[in-house]
Amino acid sequence: MPFHGISACKNLQIMRIIGFVSSCSYSTITDIGLTILARNCNRLVKLELNGCEGSYDGIAAIGQRCVMLEELTISNHRFYEGWSAGLVLCSCLKTLRLENCKHIDHDPRPSENLGYCMALDNLQLVSCNLRDEGGFHGLMMLSMKIRQLVIEDCWGLNDEIFNFAATCR
Repeated sequence: MPFHGISACKNLQIMRIIGFVSSCSYSTITDIGLTILARNCNRLVKLELNGCEGSYDGIAAIGQRCVMLEELTISNHRFYEGWSAGLVLCSCLKTLRLENCKHIDHDPRPSENLGYCMALDNLQLVSCNLRDEGGFHGLMMLSMKIRQLVIEDCWGLNDEIFNFAATCR
């Protein structure tokens, strides 16, 4: 396990994890690795996950254990359906950035069961595919209290997508 050595750094506050860059560089970072990280590096304030796999369990572990986490960047993710519901457990999360995502979450939980991120103030979507209306709607439900929404170089925008943004207060 690659995180056992890193997890000895109890005061680690900023971390960038690159799980998959190209066909030449591949390392699987899954829920197990994210759980080990969350269990032992619970003082994280800023976390970037690039090319990681996982599901609700990995994101929920980070949310439950990394209680000081304020900024989360997810790039090129390969998460399984339902992962975004784990973001609700990130109680201090102020900034969420999704970058180069081919999809957000194909099957977020039903909106009545989803909840929302209480502290989330800033949502940034950069070079993401927003054609998946269900995934985008679920993300907007999670982000009900944001003050700043940045949509940069994304594709799949249409009137329906912008209507989902109206759920943000």
